[in-house]
Amino acid sequence: MIFLYQALNREGKNVTDYVDAPSESAARQKIRAQGLYLVKLSKEEVHQPAAPGDSRAGQIKNILEKFSHTVSLKLSTRQVGLFSRQLSTLLKAGLPLPMAINDIIDQVENRHFRNIISDIKGKIEEGSSFSNALQQHRIIFSDMYINMVRVGESLGSLDDVIERLAELEEKKNILTSKVRAALWYPSFMFLFAVAVVIFLLVNVIPRIAEMFKDQNRELPLPTKIVIGMSSFLSTFWFLIPVLVVLALYLYRRYASTEAGRKKIDEIKLKIPVFQKLYTKLIVQKFTQNLGILLSNKVDIMKSFEIVEKIVGNKIIEEKISEAAKMIKEGSSVSIALNKTGFLPKMVLGMITAGEASDRLDSMLLNIGNVYETELDLTVSSLTSLIEPIIIIVMGIIIATIVMAVMLPIMEMNLMV
Repeated sequence: MIFLYQALNREGKNVTDYVDAPSESAARQKIRAQGLYLVKLSKEEVHQPAAPGDSRAGQIKNILEKFSHTVSLKLSTRQVGLFSRQLSTLLKAGLPLPMAINDIIDQVENRHFRNIISDIKGKIEEGSSFSNALQQHRIIFSDMYINMVRVGESLGSLDDVIERLAELEEKKNILTSKVRAALWYPSFMFLFAVAVVIFLLVNVIPRIAEMFKDQNRELPLPTKIVIGMSSFLSTFWFLIPVLVVLALYLYRRYASTEAGRKKIDEIKLKIPVFQKLYTKLIVQKFTQNLGILLSNKVDIMKSFEIVEKIVGNKIIEEKISEAAKMIKEGSSVSIALNKTGFLPKMVLGMITAGEASDRLDSMLLNIGNVYETELDLTVSSLTSLIEPIIIIVMGIIIATIVMAVMLPIMEMNLMV
């Protein structure tokens, strides 16, 4: 959609121009991002003659725009930690909130995130609270972030809350980076090994198969199997990317359903090698985030509601919801969590001790810190375990292919 706007620039001069945006709110964001003060905005109807091929070109453009938007959105979520750190520093220096945000806008490189921050600043200048302005962008700022900001506003400790959120976001980004970095090398090794096997089957085995065919001899069963796989891959190689894309599509369709997501999350809790890591990640998320919320005076029922959305597993979400219901009915936190049974006994014992000493929030934070350290060690040990397993498995596969090729040759040598 095309919008005609009138605005004032930083020198106070009138600016009249057009802006292209999908909605009126998006148009306002774009205008504010240019450092302009909006005076008037109106929609303009524009009709363009359709040219041949425009439909297909438009579809490609839409796909590229969606991809670009998705990438920009993911990058924007990583900017929250840096934004929080800069904002807390400026607030502690005594700058008013709108001025602090305005100083940060020029330093934000991600265009999508810059537009969001500009919109938040505009809403604050229009009289909205910071938490309500953040709530308009819940895709980027989590419920936990918004509720802690709301508590900080009510208690007059917004700078401290933002600093705590900055530490939380930075820890989350560091942990995510460590897990990805640890899995990157084994993933590369696996893909490289698969590429070597495919190369052997598609380029090397067919030439050897021709040699065996000229001999007109009965081949051993392993050789027949390898040659059959080679023939299939050489003829129907184009089916591999099709099957991969189809499998991903069907997986996403299944994962988008309630039953599908629940089943996938159930499997995640039972995967032999990664079960330990995944369980520790859930415990760390639950205890650390619940501890931070409670230490910042967020109501316990609201805290459970927020943490339920953070853990990222449908099975655990249901158990947290059950615990919240029991607490609402008068049960203690430790008893309610003990009945749901998703936390280790050691963690439940520490929660019981923290509740008895009226220091549940600090105890939960300590548990979260302990599990954060354990996650680092688990990731390192898993990486050390996965690498030799991949090498052994791929070595066996390549050795099988080599033996399948060598068996007929050895038989021919024996006959000679």
